[in-house]
Amino acid sequence: MNGHGTGTMTGTGPTGLPPRQADGQRLLRADAPEPAAAAWRRRWRAGRLWVALAVLACLAALFYGLTQGGADSRPLSPGNPAPAGAQAVARVLGHHGVQVVQPAGFEAALSALRDAGDQPGGSATLLLDDHGAYLDQDQLARLATAAPRTVLVAPGSRELRAFAPGIRPAGVVPDDAASPVAAGCPLPAVAATRQAAAGGKMYRAERGCFAYPTSGGTAYGYAVEGTTTVLGNPDYLANGQVLSFDHAPLALRTLGASRTLVWYQPTVADHVATGPPASPFELLPGWVGPALGWLMVVGVLAICWRARRDGPLVPEPLPVVVPASETAEGRARLYRDAHALDAAAAALRSASLGRVAAHLRLGHGTTADAVVATAAAESGIPGPRLRRTYFPGRFTSEAALVAWARELHTVEKEIGIP
Repeated sequence: MNGHGTGTMTGTGPTGLPPRQADGQRLLRADAPEPAAAAWRRRWRAGRLWVALAVLACLAALFYGLTQGGADSRPLSPGNPAPAGAQAVARVLGHHGVQVVQPAGFEAALSALRDAGDQPGGSATLLLDDHGAYLDQDQLARLATAAPRTVLVAPGSRELRAFAPGIRPAGVVPDDAASPVAAGCPLPAVAATRQAAAGGKMYRAERGCFAYPTSGGTAYGYAVEGTTTVLGNPDYLANGQVLSFDHAPLALRTLGASRTLVWYQPTVADHVATGPPASPFELLPGWVGPALGWLMVVGVLAICWRARRDGPLVPEPLPVVVPASETAEGRARLYRDAHALDAAAAALRSASLGRVAAHLRLGHGTTADAVVATAAAESGIPGPRLRRTYFPGRFTSEAALVAWARELHTVEKEIGIP
């Protein structure tokens, strides 16, 4: 280092050349050129994962487009032809003169009911399938006022309070219940039905069909109060079950009593927010806030305690002379400890080519191939032998690396380097 505080190395570099020549030799391309096929394989191995992911994404999008295609896939939807849909019942009702209307939302359902009532001699039946409980009590009350006749599919307590207060939920039909279950009631809509599959929900009512014995009394899977019919088992309408037992006449007689059937299935878009969204902090216990404040205080105290403090400057004697042999030996020990045979070979090759280039008075930008070709022409050493010497391939042992280094030294002597 000089007297102004900036350190400089003296002597020779780790390659054995003076510092200026060693800096120039770093520009030499000492590695053998990579074949085009090997480069392509290397790029393919690096990017094949992304290619596979892109192909899988395209196949998934294509499969979704072919299988879905924008078709209605909601359960019990009149436009869904799948086994869980109800397109079969809707089409049969249409062939018998019943107009099936599928509204897109709550206001559209009210409008369809009003339009059906305004027609001469018109009447409408509302089929309400709110399995997600999206409608609030006010919306249910407005539907109950506008609908002359209603069919509720597996309703909950809120729907029953608005449409049929006398009917109460009684749980779910047990899995071990006997199936099919007999109708056993004189209701007109069930006159042509002898039996149906057991399942769905049960209800307690004064008038009902498909009775199930429970600990609290008899419960029904099909109940009627006034102009409201409660259908406990949605499978009576599903495409996959409508032809089982006597489901078909039960579904057609229940839904086909009016000239218009408003088939309304609320969605999340019909949900009305009743207040501001809840904050996640409201769900935390009360001690969380004081605990967080105490942790912040402790953290600040720890920072003040353990933070690094800059002390006075420490003088260092200058200049410092580091022999080049020490840096070369240190670098060699690092290569040996890491078993970096390829890196060590690259360093030896670069140093030897640098010495050869300096001996032949070649410029700093000369490539490794040009140095080897010029050395073969000037020394008379066959070019293939010289190229095999400088680019022998990968080494598998330290002994082979040492033998190759000696061979490089022999070649340098043959070229004329003292």
